Amino acid sequence: MMTMLPDNLVEEILSRVPATCLKRLRSTCKLWNGIFNDRRFAKNHFDKAPKQYMVLKLTEEYRLCSFRGELGLIDPVCSAQFRISHVFHCDGLLLCTSESYNRIVVWNPCTGQTKWITDPSDRVMFWVTFTLGRCYQENNYSYKLLRHVPCYEKLIFEICEINSDSCWRIPHDVTPDCLLQFAHYSVYLKGKTYWCASDSKEFDACMHLLSFDYTTERFGRLCLPGPYCRLHTVSLSVVREEKLSVLLRPHDRLGNEIEIWISSPIDDPKAVSWSKIFALDDPRLGYCTQTSFLVDDEKKIATCLERWIRSRDNAKAKLYYVLQYIVGEDNEVTLLDFGASSNLHLHSQLLFNYVPSLVHIQ
Repeated sequence: MMTMLPDNLVEEILSRVPATCLKRLRSTCKLWNGIFNDRRFAKNHFDKAPKQYMVLKLTEEYRLCSFRGELGLIDPVCSAQFRISHVFHCDGLLLCTSESYNRIVVWNPCTGQTKWITDPSDRVMFWVTFTLGRCYQENNYSYKLLRHVPCYEKLIFEICEINSDSCWRIPHDVTPDCLLQFAHYSVYLKGKTYWCASDSKEFDACMHLLSFDYTTERFGRLCLPGPYCRLHTVSLSVVREEKLSVLLRPHDRLGNEIEIWISSPIDDPKAVSWSKIFALDDPRLGYCTQTSFLVDDEKKIATCLERWIRSRDNAKAKLYYVLQYIVGEDNEVTLLDFGASSNLHLHSQLLFNYVPSLVHIQ
């Protein structure tokens, strides 16, 4: 029956079908496969199709896993598994980096498309962080990579088009005079990357959110919620591709006191408001500086994954632990898992929101 419909109507119908369902239809016929490979259709599909929200977890084996199984990636240069140490999500694309060598990859797990990029610099990849964002150009779009090179004196950012042969360059805007905190804990939302930052290099300095717009190449600033000036931990997450969420551990409180806030839809940064959805005080949580978390605002729950480091008695060696728990209504905490770990990806998020898409990389 679909073959009897006009092509434009077929495209309109397919543009409203979830991405994972269309993936299974690729082999149906050449016409549909050609539609899915069209950048214009991919854009319409991204704007119109229902979003499918999935959770990914970075494992000790340097792979990504979901409830459907593990996602592995083979590096075509060495024909071996690409050891993923850090992941950044943008529009259904995963920007994956490895601490082992200076190669990064932009990967669409839904379509299988990849774009491998070699960083020619001599910088240690352990310290350099990369983010990815969409640049809007009239009725079209493209993607840019942003590279943050840590420097004690000032922030250094470099940017390049993902599909151009141009070299890394300095963004148009003046680099802000601040310091990124937990640089690997950044998130992307509606054309911008967000980091936690402070105006001072002091450990207990006041913090705020720093943003970068990939279209205008300008930095912005967003205040954090709550009455606290100094925070021991700030972790970021994205809620349904519409809102930001932050997990805060006040600096002057015990380590087991945690607050989770959610923003209003991020359309106008000047009009953003925050609402506290959870306030925890549970001695089982301990004192942790790095937490990955995801919020389901409809079910009113949050899933958290923390990493702990403990020194062994009379030894320099460290013991590593992972704690996973769920926060429900009435701030009730349910522990899911606690155990030793040989590899914690100490400077990377462990939980990610992932929204499958047909977005083209190149």
